[in-house]
Amino acid sequence: MNDLDTADPNIQTAILEALAEGMSAAVLLYDRNDLVVFASQQIANIMRVQPRLLVPGTRIRDLLAAMYDAGIRLVADTHNYRRALSREDWVAEQIAGLWKERSESLERPAPDRWLSVAKRRLPSGYGVCVIKDVSEQKRREEQWRVDTERVQVTEEVLDNLPFPISVKDRNSTFVAVNKANCDFLDLPADAILGHKGADINSKAFEDRLAPINQHVYETGEPIQLPERITRPDGSTALTIVHKYRIGKPGRYYLVTVKQDVSSIAAGAGADQSLQSNEWASGFVPIDMTREPVPASPVNTGPAIVGVKVLVVSRFADTSAQAIEILSWQGADVSAAADADEFTLFLQLAAEADVRIDLVVIDARMPAELTQVAEAYGVAALRVEEAHIGPNLPVLVAAELGKPFAELVLPAVDGQAFPSSSQSECIDVLVAEDNEVNQIVFSQIIEGLGYRYVLAVDGEEAVRLWRKHSPRLVLMDVTLPKLTGFEASAAIRALEDGTQPVPIIGVLPQAFDRDREACIEAGMNDVILKPISPEALDAVFQRFLAVAEDEVEAEAWPVS
Repeated sequence: MNDLDTADPNIQTAILEALAEGMSAAVLLYDRNDLVVFASQQIANIMRVQPRLLVPGTRIRDLLAAMYDAGIRLVADTHNYRRALSREDWVAEQIAGLWKERSESLERPAPDRWLSVAKRRLPSGYGVCVIKDVSEQKRREEQWRVDTERVQVTEEVLDNLPFPISVKDRNSTFVAVNKANCDFLDLPADAILGHKGADINSKAFEDRLAPINQHVYETGEPIQLPERITRPDGSTALTIVHKYRIGKPGRYYLVTVKQDVSSIAAGAGADQSLQSNEWASGFVPIDMTREPVPASPVNTGPAIVGVKVLVVSRFADTSAQAIEILSWQGADVSAAADADEFTLFLQLAAEADVRIDLVVIDARMPAELTQVAEAYGVAALRVEEAHIGPNLPVLVAAELGKPFAELVLPAVDGQAFPSSSQSECIDVLVAEDNEVNQIVFSQIIEGLGYRYVLAVDGEEAVRLWRKHSPRLVLMDVTLPKLTGFEASAAIRALEDGTQPVPIIGVLPQAFDRDREACIEAGMNDVILKPISPEALDAVFQRFLAVAEDEVEAEAWPVS
């Protein structure tokens, strides 16, 4: 504090404000007499007090009393956030807490608000209190818990339904089946999941079914099919097969439900019964009898079809390339950008009992990540940057003990493998260095059906903009290497006179000076954190929909 005491008061305040803003937290400094030395502007937003109470010399007692009057109740008893205390008792309790040498707590001033509060009393008598609003983080944690419970309940419900139900992804690979479907096919779940219908059913049956499934998947129109099925055990069932499409654009799934109507055909009584040949005449005959299939049949497609792989790299373009190559071979691929996200992914997968077959770690990431994977019982493969290419599936197959001959490698020179820059248009470039925010952006943008790429710093944002020519850029202003302002200015300087890309600044607070700096750097608009699906959808509708209309107008000129 001595250096700050001798500094110019204006410089001192500017430094402390910058520190608070960089921490995205409210900072309160007070002296041994419990008088305010410095209070950042975030205090007014978080604690809902008048700015006049944040000036140096204000009594902490008066500031706390104003907080109480504004409805703020900082109490560590999170199970009873409305714990009754009089105004004076509450203020006295808070002042006593400020004199503790150190304390950290997660406090709940309202049902939907959570604050992280850290207090320190220095030997000099000065004290510091740092307050961060962690409500969004708590809501995400709660949402993860609810989602996990919902998945578990959904699985239990599906498994107890009497109808055979199966779910296929866009590659026609089974991703879910219930117990009734396993009984109907006379196969265990692990002989169905991760496999295609051609691995189980006859070629004639699959050739007939493929265009029907494709129609439902592409149009979303449900279909009902009457089928007379001879099951593997030789019994015959008259079924109505219902096919539906569920999910969102880019993440559709095909659901098949078989309804056994044999009992209806027989009738509840003699007067209601129908002749079996009359009833079945409109049903397509299907013979599902087959040679016994082992519990784990040999996959006749690429070696890594259905294999669950987690790619770990802090370089967004490396992760995107690995995901694209492995997905092309039929693997189920996810990605993590750093050690914390990687550990969280493994932890959530273990808690949800989701199997991960292999972790592919970018050799530029810390070596300790291999030990983390092994601690969770997951095999790990470290791969040099040069090997994250067409031969990556071979390395993955070898690590899993799969025969190389089963691999179907794309012809890179012949452009058989679709690269993002050639066959897929990138709609949105997200420049964001915070791992949690990256996850939020990814989930929202995927849910809205747009293609995106992530940049973790300003320099990478400029490089990925040049590589992918995205239709829109979401630019966090507090990026490392180059700030969002500098990266935006660099993009504007590099544009060659064509239609400029819309750049949207992402701000932590609604300060006028930051908005002005965004516009001066060449940004078109700003949005505020925490990001919501509604806010992003509004931005996309405003900028991307306009661009699409202009393209259509050029393609179809009015005569």
